Amino acid sequence: MTYAHDTPDNETTEAEDGILSKPAVAMIAAGAIGFAVGAVIWQYRRSHPQKFASFDRAVDMARSGAVDTVQTLRKRLREEGYSPAQIEGRAKKYLAQLIDAAQSRF
Repeated sequence: MTYAHDTPDNETTEAEDGILSKPAVAMIAAGAIGFAVGAVIWQYRRSHPQKFASFDRAVDMARSGAVDTVQTLRKRLREEGYSPAQIEGRAKKYLAQLIDAAQSRF
């Protein structure tokens, strides 16, 4: 009867034969996982474009001078199908500054 600690020196144990002993396999596995995660993120963004684009659209409207207040901007975002939920706190102050700067140009 042989025990696990009685293995000859030329045989490898399961722990020594793991993925860490094969750097090429580890790199390929990490790359595959990264690719899969990237594909999921890309698919999510493609299927939910307004969620990521609403603030960008708000900034465009504020810079263009198309709106005169943040309240008007939020209303226009809703009308265009965007979510104004991101227009709170610092973002709201930033957009108000952009609107004021655009209004002073005209």
